[in-house]
Amino acid sequence: MVQRFLIIMVLLGTLASCKQTPEPIADSRRSDYALYDTQGGFHRFSRYNDSKGIVLYVQGNGCPIVRNGLTDFNEIVAEFGDSFSFFMLNPNVQDGKEAIQKEAEDFQFKVPVLLDSNQVLTDVLNINSTAETIVLHPITREVLYRGPINNRLDFEGQKSVPTETYLKDALTSLLNEQSITERYRVTKGCKVTRLSKTQQEDSLTFTKDIAPILQNHCVRCHKDGGIAPWQMKDYPTIVGWSEMIKEVLWSKRMPPWKADPTIGEFSNSFALPDSQARKIIRWIETGMKKGPGEDPLSQLEKDTLDWPKGIPDKIVTLKKEQIPATGVIPYRYQQFSLDLDHDVWISGIAMKPGNPKVVHHFVIAETGGNQESLIVNRPPTPWIDNYVAVGTGGDETTIFPEGTGVYLPKGSTLSIQIHYTTTGKPEEDETQIGFYFHDEPPSKALYAIAPYNHTFIIPPFSKDTKVVARDTITKDITLHYIGPHMHYRGKSIKVLAELPSGETQTLVSVPDYNFNWQLIYKLKEPISLPKNTVLVVEGIYDNSYQNPLNPDPSQELHYGIQSTDEMLIGFMNYTIDE
Repeated sequence: MVQRFLIIMVLLGTLASCKQTPEPIADSRRSDYALYDTQGGFHRFSRYNDSKGIVLYVQGNGCPIVRNGLTDFNEIVAEFGDSFSFFMLNPNVQDGKEAIQKEAEDFQFKVPVLLDSNQVLTDVLNINSTAETIVLHPITREVLYRGPINNRLDFEGQKSVPTETYLKDALTSLLNEQSITERYRVTKGCKVTRLSKTQQEDSLTFTKDIAPILQNHCVRCHKDGGIAPWQMKDYPTIVGWSEMIKEVLWSKRMPPWKADPTIGEFSNSFALPDSQARKIIRWIETGMKKGPGEDPLSQLEKDTLDWPKGIPDKIVTLKKEQIPATGVIPYRYQQFSLDLDHDVWISGIAMKPGNPKVVHHFVIAETGGNQESLIVNRPPTPWIDNYVAVGTGGDETTIFPEGTGVYLPKGSTLSIQIHYTTTGKPEEDETQIGFYFHDEPPSKALYAIAPYNHTFIIPPFSKDTKVVARDTITKDITLHYIGPHMHYRGKSIKVLAELPSGETQTLVSVPDYNFNWQLIYKLKEPISLPKNTVLVVEGIYDNSYQNPLNPDPSQELHYGIQSTDEMLIGFMNYTIDE
């Protein structure tokens, strides 16, 4: 009897575990809107496609109906929060980020407030009033319900309890897979001033307004021989790609500068401000006028220089690599010598891929030297602590900060690790590496340090696993470059400095981490850090089906060097202040 009972319990447990195993969801990622919140978080709506719906409550500072409706909204969140994804949405041009944070603290908001001050999503949803709730389909982003929470509030008046519970009824219907009886209701709230009424957006033209934005932020990759799949060569091409351009701007997939625009300043930034993204979208939606004059994109000069920073002092040609048509390719490794008969100081490194479309990123390291770090008390790790340069196929030249250099003794042998990606057809690559030397020793040596964690576990199907790495520095340093690094399950990453004073400074935050874009963030103004500062790297991993890059959510993940494993590393370049 006992044995039979145990068998039944095991079968029930198996059935329960099978029932809880998530299934992949077909999501076209169309209308995949993405917004930052007031805390620096990043929310792309397709990440919530496993919920029953995405619920937006239009918020505005100082609106009495919003403030008085918070109790009702919070009750809805408490009741339905396990099934639906809830957000507030602030579309007001007059409400700044800090002011919204203050409002959130004073009135104890329970969910993130999405910022839409440039009204990209507001235009799509045609939002004209605060206090409105909008329920979106989790996959198609179609509006399922929009209207007030209930009938308790009116202009300058309110009831103790509502007699109609519109939002609760709508969400209950969705939970029970029933149709919503009335999908649209009039909301009483504070009016939202729309930018489309205050700006002359129907006068935007390609030649005057749009082409300069594309030149500054997009053509760097979308050029002849660039890493992008198509070339921004003229007005007809942009018109042809206009719907796709709008789609990737809605979702903030492009341009691929991933750092939070409100944290830090970087000399190599190509971030596109929301105000300029709005211009492009509104130009597309108002007829795509060309405007007078020559087509600026057709007038761009083609890159003719083999080495944009000048011919290097030493050029190394790597062995040819054969790349298959599809699949995930393990890292390729090569070793090479510079054939140096004397010691040198490197002032910069340039990479010239033979085939830019397949070269994803590279790491060059002096793995043979493997020297002890000068500022942390732990053993060095090859590739991590002794790298000379890190770069991508789209950012091929790294010139070190003025007055700095990397020392290489004669006879040095370097190693390169290259990550290749596929294009759909067999490819080959024969990359060249160019080295620039100082004529005289620089005033400062540029060193590398990389806090890392190699003892973590990321469970199967987990959405928000946090991993932390720390290094305590033993000398005063000046930080120049930061390169946050994770693999396919990486969702967001921060690099912070915990100062001896007790203050914590965020050096760079990448809330929308994407393995396809391995960027080195070059500080516009180097940051001085005193000894006993703790360098902290915090990574959040999404090992679920909602992560579109995830090769297999069913796998438990550990540290490993291949892309299908995981890493948490904060590559940094610094000089010592002494």
